[in-house]
Amino acid sequence: MQEFETEIIHYTQDIWKSILDLDVKKSEDAFCQLGGESILAGCVQITGSWEGAVALDCPVELAKKVASIMFQLKEDETTTDLVEDALGELTNMTGGNIKSLLPEPCYLSLPAVTMTQHGLRVPGSELVSTVTFKCWGYNFRVSVLKKVEKS
Repeated sequence: MQEFETEIIHYTQDIWKSILDLDVKKSEDAFCQLGGESILAGCVQITGSWEGAVALDCPVELAKKVASIMFQLKEDETTTDLVEDALGELTNMTGGNIKSLLPEPCYLSLPAVTMTQHGLRVPGSELVSTVTFKCWGYNFRVSVLKKVEKS
């Protein structure tokens, strides 16, 4: 089992249920976008005794639906900024929960959100754990990456 897999599943399901009233399920499908669709990637960096990042890769269409729920707007009323804010907040909450499992002191950065074709990659880090989820027929994933020690 991957390190943090159980926690990623628990925190992601809990956050999406409590904030958005959405049930998300762990998916055995690999995370991949059909037809090269753009995805939004949210990331928070963790520094201190443990260094790495928590990333949330999400199809743009799912991110728009999430933003409309979070900000109580119709989907066509959500702006790019609101969609990015919603994904950033979900990433921040997930990262904060993962940070609580790490040795102190650890610090969480502000979330950053970017558009990508393949999901977030953090140079100088290795994948510790990744879990793919399904919501409304869309796959999204949450990953924990750890900074690689330079020798």
